[in-house]
Amino acid sequence: MCLVAWCWQPVAAVPLIVAANRDESWDRPTLPLQCWRLDDGSAVLSGRDARAGGAWLAWGEYGRLAMLTNVRAWPPEPAAPRSRGQLVVGWLRRSAHGQDWRTWLRAHPADAYNGCNLVLADLRRGLWVWLTNRDPAGHDPDALAERHEGWWGRMLPAGVHALSNAALDTPWPKALALAHAVRTAASEPDAAGREATLLASLRGYEPGPDPVQHLQRSPWVWWPERRYGTRSSLVAQLDRAGTLQVAEWTYDPALGPSGAPSAEVRRSSIAWCGMPTSS
Repeated sequence: MCLVAWCWQPVAAVPLIVAANRDESWDRPTLPLQCWRLDDGSAVLSGRDARAGGAWLAWGEYGRLAMLTNVRAWPPEPAAPRSRGQLVVGWLRRSAHGQDWRTWLRAHPADAYNGCNLVLADLRRGLWVWLTNRDPAGHDPDALAERHEGWWGRMLPAGVHALSNAALDTPWPKALALAHAVRTAASEPDAAGREATLLASLRGYEPGPDPVQHLQRSPWVWWPERRYGTRSSLVAQLDRAGTLQVAEWTYDPALGPSGAPSAEVRRSSIAWCGMPTSS
């Protein structure tokens, strides 16, 4: 996943809003949004990487959530021993429930994975943590990241945050645009209006001759020379009763930007978690 923004307001009418685009190689086999189970029986709601078995944004049992983006590197890094998508599902395993996130990190050495950002959340406890295994010096706008088990990271307050392929809240134009859309959506009175606002932002397309500028400016990515781009968009909303509504739009990337409006959509609504009264 290469772009995600979210709003966590635990006492609001809509405590959680998430909007995300997943950018990936056109040839990477992928399973769409669905309910499935880990090998320990834990229930998961997410899309799934059909090659390595992990995920990039997934909901687990009892209010647990994990989100992942790659940290861009050029030239590309050689393959690391472990798939980054396994970090997402690892946080959702029952063995991780109730475990302090610092303790959990000990089983996930930073140098075992290619560069990534990882957001771990436990909504029942009001816990949000951002982690990265690449030094964010010069990129972390708040300069608050600390080292934990070889990772840099910090606790996150309630509010709006955005993440792409650099450190948390790095002001890339597409991250700023999606964060603004999330703030706007949070004030919308109905779920359909929130979804429309967020999807319009996720499908924003800004072509350009420079791939680096395109990747930083355009929420919807299309890079046909490398057979790479936005494969899916997702909007999720959680109400006060603990019901999570998730919609995922999957695209045929070879069609380019003109194919986005005809994407296939899948929707899920699940009773996810009881909400705390404060962050």
